[in-house]
Amino acid sequence: MKRLISTVAVLILSLSASCAVDLNNLQNYVDLYNNKIEDAPIVLRGMLGTENVDFTILLNNSSTLRWGMKMENAKIVRSAYGDLENPTIEAYTTESAINMVLDAEDPVAAYQEAEKSGLMRIEGKTVGAKMKIAVALSLGSAIKPFLSSLRSTPHPAR
Repeated sequence: MKRLISTVAVLILSLSASCAVDLNNLQNYVDLYNNKIEDAPIVLRGMLGTENVDFTILLNNSSTLRWGMKMENAKIVRSAYGDLENPTIEAYTTESAINMVLDAEDPVAAYQEAEKSGLMRIEGKTVGAKMKIAVALSLGSAIKPFLSSLRSTPHPAR
């Protein structure tokens, strides 16, 4: 169960990779994700389905970034800075934790470490979202190639 939750969390946090890379170009990363999701395992696409995901990210400069996205058929159909109405999934993290996970050889293990240390947390707000998170995370190594493809866009050294 813990491995399952960790894998989904890494996937969802990978969607927010742009926060650690370039806060002014979130749309570039939304486009990258939407182009690559077609190559993800069908089970994963089914699990992501339709969700409203709200991110709260404590930035390195001590400010807080709120970013929300609406997903339909596993694609991001809307994303924006600020709170998202009625989120079904909420993720809480820090900018440095995102960087650590994205730069890790094994992003799932890096997420688990960040979660243990309290730097990352993901919560399903509905029974359906909790079940999706649990099932998608059980895919573990099956989604690693997809996660790697999301990290294919280089980001500046920190």
